[in-house]
Amino acid sequence: MACIKGVNRSSSVALAPDAPYMAAGTMAGAVDMSFSSSANLEIFKLDFQSDEPELPLVAEYPSSERFNRLSWGKTGANTEGFALGLIAGGLVDGNIDIWNPLSLIRSEKNENALVGHLVRHKGPVRGLEFNAITPNLLASGAEDGEICIWDLVNPSEPTHFPPLKGSGSASQGEVSFLSWNSKVQHILASTSYNGTTVVWDLKKQKPVISFADSVRRRCSVLQWHPDVATQLVVASDEDGSPSLRLWDMRNIMTPIKEFVGHTRGVIAMSWCPTDSSYLVTCGKDSRTICWDTVSGEIACELPAGTNWNFDVHWYPKIPGVISASSFDGKIGIYNIKGCHHYGVGENDYGASAVSLRAPKWYKRPAGVSFGFGGKLVSFQSKTSGSGSHLGPSEVYVHSLVTEDGLVSRSSEFEAAIQNGERSLLRVLCDKKSQESESEEDRETWGFLKVMFEDDGTARTKLLTHLGFNVPSEAKDTVDDLSQEVNAVGLEDTAVNNIGHAAVNEPASFSFDNGEDFFNNLPSPKAESPAAPTSVGNFVAEDTANGSEKIQDSVETDESSDPSFDDSVQRALVLGDYKGAVAQCISANKWADALVIAHVGNASLWESTRDQYLKMIRSPYLKIVSAMVSNDLLSLVNTRPLKFWKETLALLCSFAQRDEWTMLCDTLASKLMGAGNSLAATLCYICAGNIDKTVEIWSRSLSAENEGKSYVDLLQDLMEKTIVLALATGQKQFSASLCKLVEKYAEILASQGLLTTAMEYLKLLGSDQLSPELVVLKDRI
Repeated sequence: MACIKGVNRSSSVALAPDAPYMAAGTMAGAVDMSFSSSANLEIFKLDFQSDEPELPLVAEYPSSERFNRLSWGKTGANTEGFALGLIAGGLVDGNIDIWNPLSLIRSEKNENALVGHLVRHKGPVRGLEFNAITPNLLASGAEDGEICIWDLVNPSEPTHFPPLKGSGSASQGEVSFLSWNSKVQHILASTSYNGTTVVWDLKKQKPVISFADSVRRRCSVLQWHPDVATQLVVASDEDGSPSLRLWDMRNIMTPIKEFVGHTRGVIAMSWCPTDSSYLVTCGKDSRTICWDTVSGEIACELPAGTNWNFDVHWYPKIPGVISASSFDGKIGIYNIKGCHHYGVGENDYGASAVSLRAPKWYKRPAGVSFGFGGKLVSFQSKTSGSGSHLGPSEVYVHSLVTEDGLVSRSSEFEAAIQNGERSLLRVLCDKKSQESESEEDRETWGFLKVMFEDDGTARTKLLTHLGFNVPSEAKDTVDDLSQEVNAVGLEDTAVNNIGHAAVNEPASFSFDNGEDFFNNLPSPKAESPAAPTSVGNFVAEDTANGSEKIQDSVETDESSDPSFDDSVQRALVLGDYKGAVAQCISANKWADALVIAHVGNASLWESTRDQYLKMIRSPYLKIVSAMVSNDLLSLVNTRPLKFWKETLALLCSFAQRDEWTMLCDTLASKLMGAGNSLAATLCYICAGNIDKTVEIWSRSLSAENEGKSYVDLLQDLMEKTIVLALATGQKQFSASLCKLVEKYAEILASQGLLTTAMEYLKLLGSDQLSPELVVLKDRI
């Protein structure tokens, strides 16, 4: 509902600038329902909290004459006892009465309410206004065309400056309205019924600008622009050619804008003090229009009465509230929000953009918003001189860091990996391993450290890390093995000393008929050394000159199965190594079978060895079987998972480069199926399988962790992931890992670390990026 309060009076109105009061003076020429000829000055309280539609009357004072104009000014300097300012009334007889509204409201007899009586003009005083910047100055104008400036520092003894009267083009007839400039205190404008508008400079005591339109329409009212000091709007009350034109004093040749809408003369107007884009006017066509001065269109319109309004004002205390006095004998208080808005009717919703622009009083005086990149943007309006927040806004941009720990850790980590040197990354992994609180993290960083070892030593280092010490030189191992062989009498003799093939050349035996073997056997000696070291049928002896010789005499033990020995010997004499091996296997003499097979050809040796390895159940021979057959995958699939470290060590020692990743992946998959996530993670690290590794690590993000926040856990995960990516050089990642990197980059960006966030996104490459990642990269 547009009309929120009202009072039945036909009065000119003035609103208190700093208090919830309205002054009403009986309007000259208006007739009320009782046809009374009396005149009164009344003060009503604007009580919007009450449900009563009628405004309460708080003071009343009889007047000798009726009013043409009423003005309420602020408290001037050196005016004690005038807390509510002064009210000036321009009377029909040319006089001006000055009241103290505070005395009117407080005193029952109103003895001290009328504080001044200004006598100067002849005819009705229609031009009357207090200076808003210098409140003790009152300007007045009447029928004689003179402009008087009154000083009301002491209202009981007012003084006035020499009257201002124009001549020539600045000559005015009866002054219809005057207005002080809202920005420059010594500038005043007046207009008259002869169509001339004059701008006065009080410092120069003369007119500085005068103009009239080409038709010299009769001018009824003018108003200075609240924000632009050089612009004012002038209206005409001629019914045949009503006009409402905006002029700029820098160029008075033609108006800069004209507002077309009234069909009869305009008789009053008021410019909104809180939003200069709104101007309200009323005319003799019974229309009260609120204009959008920016577009020149009608923004809204007050409800029309049976008679026209003759006085309108904006209430300075509550934006959007208007008072309108009508010849219907009513003063209405309207809320512009409840008025008819053009362009948003039922049948043309949204047809006009004018009504969609929010008035300034709806705008927030302050606000704050989070921006991309860890920015916080805030704004607040500069306070005007009156304390209102309607001036230009000041915008501030703040850097907001909510995760200080993340910023410091991320910056430190970025500095550590910046150069990408393997030696520095090894140092980083070692440091992380020592700083880790959990055993799992220590083990993980230990494995990551091994990943940055040189290609030639990486597996050796991994073996050491797994707890298997590798001899420093392979030669030591060969020498030790030779000593063990010599200890049991299996020494190699030179061919030129013995005359038969070396042990490591078994192929020559396949062409021997056996006769040479027996013919070349050494003759037995008569006596043996005192205490030789003997094993089996052979005796090792060190001669004085260091050479090794075979014992001349060989003692033969009695066999427990002479027939078996004889049959094997017969097969050997005939060179039937395969038959000899078969007989030894049948007798479960596997050692004899293997030795004979080794003397025979290579295929016999391999088949005998394979039969033995299939039959044997010893765990270490299972390993030998896999090594011999080059079938490490079966070793991975069959070995118990509790020995996963030994299995991984075997892969380090014997797996080829092209099968290493597959074998480690298989071992990790079996460990994961058995629920050993840590071991599986370490094997996936060895395989360089980032996607599977991160998939396991990611489970810690959703798990309950009392010691660390989600951001800390995500930082831990990303540090390990990036180090693993640098170790493997991998550029293609799974969608789940890309999502994690996206989430982490978003958090970094929200803390202002845009460069760091971009570096992480670059690790993913540019191929097959998700739309979200593309958008994030573009924003950064």
